[in-house]
Amino acid sequence: MNSDMTMVVIGSVLGLFVLMNVPVWLKVRRLSIRDRRRNAEVQALQNDLRALCAGAVGVEEHVERVEQQIRRLAERQDQVDLRDPATQSYRHAIKLAQKGASIEELMSASGLVRGEAELLMRLYRGS
Repeated sequence: MNSDMTMVVIGSVLGLFVLMNVPVWLKVRRLSIRDRRRNAEVQALQNDLRALCAGAVGVEEHVERVEQQIRRLAERQDQVDLRDPATQSYRHAIKLAQKGASIEELMSASGLVRGEAELLMRLYRGS
């Protein structure tokens, strides 16, 4: 009987041990599930970050191409302005106005009408 009693005590202790550890096991299981969810969230965030970085590189390249186009257009505009006689006459009239020429001198030297000559005088005289 002694061995039966020992078996009962061992079984009782083992049962008590199992019962006492059920809440711990449940807590570990919940933490494991939470950990897997967090890992999945971190992975999703890393994927989103990779996509944003790839998009940023694409945007940077696009901005660079647009800036190059703007520079080329500005250069072309400057070339067109240099060839345009009207632009040259305005530049000449501006220089004359800055040197203090009269409205009549501006009109005769650059072919401007009175309103244009007066405007240039107001804008550029004394600057």
